[in-house]
Amino acid sequence: MKIETTKLRTITNFAKEQELSRMHVYRLIEAGTISTVSIDGVNFIHLDEKTNTYQRKRKARKSKKA
Repeated sequence: MKIETTKLRTITNFAKEQELSRMHVYRLIEAGTISTVSIDGVNFIHLDEKTNTYQRKRKARKSKKA
């Protein structure tokens, strides 16, 4: 199976891009909402059709910047 490396994100990077917590991303993985690939024991988010159609249900909080 060939996967383009440009379509892989670490869980942390995917969470930052989507403005989610890492724990929420793990819950999405368990629910089967987003696709993952494990390479040498490291999980990556695979940006396929299933993952790209994911939409947040709530608006992101505004960050506290001073």
